[in-house]
Amino acid sequence: MRREPHPITGGIYEDLGNGLVRVENPKTGGHGIFTWDGTWVEGDVTYADPHMLVYIGGQDLPAGKDRYWAMTPPYEPEGEALADVAAAGSMLAAGQEIPRIIAMYKGDPGLETEHGRRSAGHVDIDFLLDNDRKPELVPEVYRLESPMSGGPQKVGTARYFEQSYHDREVERIWKRTWQMACREDDIPNVGDYIVYRIAHLSYIVVRTAEDSFQAHQNVCLHRGRPLRDNDGKAAIEFRCPYHGWSWKLDGSLKEITCEWDFPGVRKDTSQLPGAKVGTWAGFIFINPDPEAEPLEDFLGPVMMEHYRKFKLQNRYKQAHVRRVIKANWKVTMEAFMEAYHVIATHPQLMLAGGDSANTRYDVFGNWGRAGHLSSSSISPQRDIWRTKEEQLAEHRMIADMNAEFLRGIIGDEVDQYSDAELNDGTFNNLFPNCHPWGGWARIVFRFLPNGSNPDECLMDVMLLAPWAEGQPKPPAAKMKLLAADEAWTNAPELGSLAKIIDQDCMNLPFVQQGLKAKQPPYVWNSAYQEGKIRHFHSIYDRHMGIESEEDG
Repeated sequence: MRREPHPITGGIYEDLGNGLVRVENPKTGGHGIFTWDGTWVEGDVTYADPHMLVYIGGQDLPAGKDRYWAMTPPYEPEGEALADVAAAGSMLAAGQEIPRIIAMYKGDPGLETEHGRRSAGHVDIDFLLDNDRKPELVPEVYRLESPMSGGPQKVGTARYFEQSYHDREVERIWKRTWQMACREDDIPNVGDYIVYRIAHLSYIVVRTAEDSFQAHQNVCLHRGRPLRDNDGKAAIEFRCPYHGWSWKLDGSLKEITCEWDFPGVRKDTSQLPGAKVGTWAGFIFINPDPEAEPLEDFLGPVMMEHYRKFKLQNRYKQAHVRRVIKANWKVTMEAFMEAYHVIATHPQLMLAGGDSANTRYDVFGNWGRAGHLSSSSISPQRDIWRTKEEQLAEHRMIADMNAEFLRGIIGDEVDQYSDAELNDGTFNNLFPNCHPWGGWARIVFRFLPNGSNPDECLMDVMLLAPWAEGQPKPPAAKMKLLAADEAWTNAPELGSLAKIIDQDCMNLPFVQQGLKAKQPPYVWNSAYQEGKIRHFHSIYDRHMGIESEEDG
């Protein structure tokens, strides 16, 4: 049973079982009892933090699975070596019973820097980089600072729910933009394929040779029936289940059944329409636009350099979970693009750290980066500060912990990384809908429209665990499907990330409803902390052909 203080009020939240939570006011001695979803049951305390309630009293993870996801063993068969890794991860994740930090809300006064207004907890990352114990290994891209320009910005609400926006997205984004379809490890052998669906579109992404991939429109050129309904292995052709027309792995026509009855049709149906395919860091991307720029140009040199040493192509996909979210894909995606929401949505995280107001944000081309270096214990919204020397000591301590854990997985390869890289856990996003986190965070998010319904989306959560270079990997984890209202904790392979995502997702249906009712019909995004969201919308507007006056 969980029992934790609130990081700001100090109120004690205690799980009573059966979905009930007792909340005690330490100042008055009063208490209230609530259901985990926020309904008051009894007592003189009549309101409680809804996100703390779901964390304490909501569905929990199975015993032994409530572990920090980035320090779980990447693969858990029977085996002594990996058991040692699991033990190290548990020890480090537990933090040896870190004292709970409680401090009343003070308000962040902010400060002026050479790059604009920032949190009063702003961390000079050049100080940390200049004092790195392996300065020769620090990537130059870590020093780049490129915040989104401009101030707070209005975004019209219609783009989040009107069908006309969804339809235009299909034509101008999903048919014209590079998008992550799968990992190479998802289709490890020739003939293996996945069915990639985006809105009403469908593509077969197939491995055609050891290092070659193609993407074909998943539609029979006879009467339009999809050629494949599910992912598959070891295909030698794609034969339509309706009338038996078939195409080879490379998309060329193999057979028209009763071709005598289709004189002159072979030329028109000789090749399945396809999409361009590119690979990067073990991911397979497709772009249906035949005139699309090369994938490398779309990603950009800064993004590729930031990830280069982390060798994501070596990672093992230890988890892949999908759930329907009752909110637009952009509403859902934006919930994972800033740390501004931590103080309200994830209060428990502040019990052992800061409030994330001092998170660093940068944007480069189609890519946004956040949090690659910061002090995790500063909490300007609770008047908790650290000197530069304390920040550096914390920075080095965490680097040493991470190195100790990683050495059990990748061995002496860990010595190739600076303190800065050992601490990297950036939450990054690539336009339009893929979030490959950086460093050792393992997380990859993907957000897809759910068919043609602008009020729903599909949210994918993948974990890419570090793996020793040159060592054979287990098969990539298969996708687990959760129901629309199912708790993420029903995917214990996500570790404690599942409970955090449950907190995020409880906001989203309410946001979707509120956007339809909101007057005036626009939302505000801040100058800095929501700069990555503004950056996304600037690219979105360009692709969609939206002028600022058109969208409020």
